[in-house]
Amino acid sequence: MTGKIPVHVKHPWLIAAVVCAAVPRPSSAQSLLLIAEEAGECAVRLREVVRLGGVGDPGTIGSRPEITRTTEGDYIVASVENRGELLVFDAEGVFRDRFGRGGDGPGEFRVPGRIRAGPDGSLRILDLGNRRITRLSADRRPLETVNVRSLHGLDFAAIALGERYAVSGFGQVDDVLSATTEIVDGGGQRSAGLGATPVESWMVNFFRAPVAVDGRGRVWTTRAGGYGFDAWDPSDRSEPVTRLVGDPEWFDPGPPRPGAPVTAPVPSVVIGLRVERGLLWTATWVADENWTPNPGAAPSPLDLDRIIDTILDVIDPAGGALIARTRRDEALRGTGDDALLFGVREEGGIARAVIFEPALAGRDCPPTNPSGR
Repeated sequence: MTGKIPVHVKHPWLIAAVVCAAVPRPSSAQSLLLIAEEAGECAVRLREVVRLGGVGDPGTIGSRPEITRTTEGDYIVASVENRGELLVFDAEGVFRDRFGRGGDGPGEFRVPGRIRAGPDGSLRILDLGNRRITRLSADRRPLETVNVRSLHGLDFAAIALGERYAVSGFGQVDDVLSATTEIVDGGGQRSAGLGATPVESWMVNFFRAPVAVDGRGRVWTTRAGGYGFDAWDPSDRSEPVTRLVGDPEWFDPGPPRPGAPVTAPVPSVVIGLRVERGLLWTATWVADENWTPNPGAAPSPLDLDRIIDTILDVIDPAGGALIARTRRDEALRGTGDDALLFGVREEGGIARAVIFEPALAGRDCPPTNPSGR
């Protein structure tokens, strides 16, 4: 199911808070903006690009894969089930090659996560198990290892051609388990933390950590347990320079009902974030609107579509205007190149990744970046 959804503000005091925050403060350059309640006649449309994974392919797409597209058009897939080995598919979805193996040596991975492709054909791979970012050459030779020991990194983005990284995840901040984003250099040295939100459990909040870098070099982060987005200047990290906040009625931070974390409605989680031509594209997992209590067996990881919908938003960060909002009846995730989304489906007893390219469609969609930046 695809469609626009009505938007309401649950807490009217949020508007008053934003108005008050707009009063200039001598010690702050922060801009606090309320995300608009409604979009015009504009929606996010998804075009299927390719499907990855077949019966005869070695390895598996897995239940929670990480995928990126290289500059040459190939697709790289990592999954826990492949034990450190990554799969390579061509632009048509045909299996081509595999590389890597399990371990902690050069070119080895324990839990390969987010994959970022460089313009020179290189790959940067965040290893959740080894807590490091490995850079591989175009022919998959290990070039560099950046240790990230201060937190469990779940996502990252390169700043200034890889001289620094924004790594988001979970770690101890002032002896409290917190969701946070850190700036680290090529040697793994931590230079700053971009906000921290205390959380109850690293596992409960496993997916709450997308991060992106815009064309102005600002680092965008999400807020654990809420629907909001912060832009940070990496050279001045005292507080975000822009803060977008929303309070839509469909966003439920959870947690699920005690004793039924899988069969109860899932908490809302911002799962994807990117900036393209000045617009902020977000993806949020919410409880499936067709959800009904199921006291039986928990759904398979390959059957997330039964319990999760994805809400796709496009926002103009210059003023908080909501450009488009669309709800999909499936659990979509972002890829490492940020321009694509994907879902995992079970076909013939195996997992297949369905790759989508999102685009704006409708009479009220902006022909270019509305903010001019």
